[in-house]
Amino acid sequence: MCVALAVTSVTGAFGCAARQANTTTGDEVLKARVEAALASASDVYAAGITVDARRGVVTLTGRVASGTEQQSVGAIVRAIPGVSHVRFSLSIEDPGGLL
Repeated sequence: MCVALAVTSVTGAFGCAARQANTTTGDEVLKARVEAALASASDVYAAGITVDARRGVVTLTGRVASGTEQQSVGAIVRAIPGVSHVRFSLSIEDPGGLL
């Protein structure tokens, strides 16, 4: 009985590690998709934005030129499959400005 419990515990530990590795890989893929989408967008300056992705939540940090640019960034990111939520930590150079 004790041996069976020990084997179950070891198997459970490996199962958790495998799930964590899959989540990390998924996070990296999602981050790469977001970065590629932002880099190819003509109406945003992606070099000023850093992307982090964890379990579907994308956090954007950095600077954008205006509130309009932030809205564009949000629309681009929300359209990517796998994104469940977008968090903004962006400084807006001109909050009332238009592109």
